[in-house]
Amino acid sequence: MAAGRILLAAALLGGCAAPGPGVASRLEREIRLALAARAPEAKLRLWLAEVEGGELLAVDADLPVAAASTVKVLVLLEAHARELEGTFNWGEEYALRDADRAGGSGSLRREREGSTWSYAQLARRMIAESDNTASNVLLRRLRMAEVNRRARSLGLSVTRIERGFMDEAARREGKENRTTAREMGMLFMWICRKEILTPEACGSMIELLERTSRGRIAAGVPADVPVGHKGGSLPGHRHDVGWVRLPGRPYILSVFLEGVMERPGSGEDRGAAAIEAISAAVYRSLGPSDE
Repeated sequence: MAAGRILLAAALLGGCAAPGPGVASRLEREIRLALAARAPEAKLRLWLAEVEGGELLAVDADLPVAAASTVKVLVLLEAHARELEGTFNWGEEYALRDADRAGGSGSLRREREGSTWSYAQLARRMIAESDNTASNVLLRRLRMAEVNRRARSLGLSVTRIERGFMDEAARREGKENRTTAREMGMLFMWICRKEILTPEACGSMIELLERTSRGRIAAGVPADVPVGHKGGSLPGHRHDVGWVRLPGRPYILSVFLEGVMERPGSGEDRGAAAIEAISAAVYRSLGPSDE
């Protein structure tokens, strides 16, 4: 637990001086303009930091927010930690049951009852497809209380899992998975820096996270720039957290939007478009100049 608090303190203090107020204010203005053009009603929680440096910008970054699927990265980390402890085996197989099927994203719920899947395969679906069925199977295997214990040991004071994914009954009871833009951003920073668990475990997580779709944060940067990220969606919520491997200046961007007005049947995801525009504004500010 002491090591977790040291990680947290280091991330909060950063290794370099923060940008001057003029630079930060210009960037925040560009970010708010990007949000206003696409989802002006949304409330923004944002944390931006250099991977090898300090914090660049924080906008309500410590306010708790419904985590949606971003917290699946904590489940992934717990699995790697338990493997290192010898209490979890990626090769162990699980037989799918009808009761496991969860709505929302992912294709595992359409697979045959009794079909078997290794926990490594389930983890890939959890990250690549944000598969809720696979996520819940892993969460039950690892135990929610143990995942939350891991979060506390890392110094994450807000980030908690209180319910399974797509568990609407639990949501009606007031149970919610929560985090903050800063805490989830720091978790991604530790993984990207390979300073949590072991370098090999971080390498495996990085490989999975950099194979996800090129949406949201990734859509806002050039296609040849590697991005490792995890998004999340709930009614009225659109989130994305990840690293952008900008040559010479890689950075972490954590964006959580609340109160996004949805237009059913329009085919338009205003929250996702806003995150893409925010990502593009950050990349323009930090990336190479055309001059």
